[in-house]
Amino acid sequence: MTNALDTTPSTIDRIRHDLVGLKMPRALEALDHVVRRLEKGEIAALEAMDILLSEELTLRENSRIKTALRMGRLATVKTLAGFDF
Repeated sequence: MTNALDTTPSTIDRIRHDLVGLKMPRALEALDHVVRRLEKGEIAALEAMDILLSEELTLRENSRIKTALRMGRLATVKTLAGFDF
């Protein structure tokens, strides 16, 4: 007879599943590292949440900027040395 606890997913598995469902790939990548730091007592729970959310926000912001620059069809960035005076 199997134990009911054996068939239920662990908390970390549920968090992974939720991050996938929320389409948060960077937070999913950072999860294991953050959990290790949390288990070692290096960070508190709120700090762990802050790190995961900050990682995801940074990824999304960088992606947004990259897309905006691509859609803007701006010419290549030139330095002062690149201008013909």
